[in-house]
Amino acid sequence: MKRKPKPKPSKNGEIVVPGIKRFPDRKRGWSIEHHGSNIHVVKVKRPHMQQFEQWCLLLADNHVDSKGANNEMTTRLLAQAVERDAVVLCIGDSLDLMQGVGDKRGSKSALRSTLLSDNYFDRVIDQAADLFAPYASHIGMVAQGNHESAWLRHRESDPTAHLVRAIKDRAHSQVGTGGYGGWIKWQFELGGNKLTYTQRYHHGGGGSSLMSFGVLDVRRMYSMIEGADSIVTSHLHTSNVVGISREFLSTQNGVYKVEKRYCDFIRVGTTKDGWKDGSHGWEVEKNFGPSPLRQKWVRIYLQWDATGEDSKRRGVPRIAWDVHDAQ
Repeated sequence: MKRKPKPKPSKNGEIVVPGIKRFPDRKRGWSIEHHGSNIHVVKVKRPHMQQFEQWCLLLADNHVDSKGANNEMTTRLLAQAVERDAVVLCIGDSLDLMQGVGDKRGSKSALRSTLLSDNYFDRVIDQAADLFAPYASHIGMVAQGNHESAWLRHRESDPTAHLVRAIKDRAHSQVGTGGYGGWIKWQFELGGNKLTYTQRYHHGGGGSSLMSFGVLDVRRMYSMIEGADSIVTSHLHTSNVVGISREFLSTQNGVYKVEKRYCDFIRVGTTKDGWKDGSHGWEVEKNFGPSPLRQKWVRIYLQWDATGEDSKRRGVPRIAWDVHDAQ
């Protein structure tokens, strides 16, 4: 009769039980530090500046436990993120959590058969963690959305924290828990040059904006947020990018200069198709229309600004970025 393997402590003191699947901590060109739930610092270090680029995948409103969730799309994008050595930032409503006991929004027809159990919440967390764990090495943050905050408010249990812990039980990861809103500070050290890029994220609020597609939020958020290169939000299941700029007066050594600061307002879509064939359901009754199944890629790279016509130098490096649909 074979003896059962005994748990053994690993090098970092963690108890590892043989037979439990652990996904590896893949080699990355970045690291992330979590300063509470609302400040996250991504550090990228390269020995030179040539051909530099860093990808970021913004995920939102995945609702992975919903019947309408396109989890094949979510896992395809996560696999792509690993290939690109991207930082994955989940900015809310990774979970749906609408089929629990006493939830007025619940519907028996919307409940996945695999979640039909007395321990509904536990199964949601376990199945979501199983979906994210193979790619956890590149997931930097999982933030709270309105579906998670509603569960916390009514059930006194934090789904976002439970999900992050469950992912870490299955995989080696630097993933941290994010608040409903917060900041992502990117710090680049490239061949001795230090540059930064700053994102402000907020899951989003309010109801569906059928006419503006959430674009009116641009001015409102930009009026109260200072120092962001991009503002990331979601919630409305719409998808767009709006550029906005404003001027400011700077001075250095008695020299005054009027400068401008540009900011991208990035609205991440969803991977949940609540419209389906348009015949029935909450989205159909409210006549919201089909949601764009889109997430967002941000490609961060270097741009060289010329220092003058007579300069023999290549120019002054600055961080630039562009935004793409992830589909």
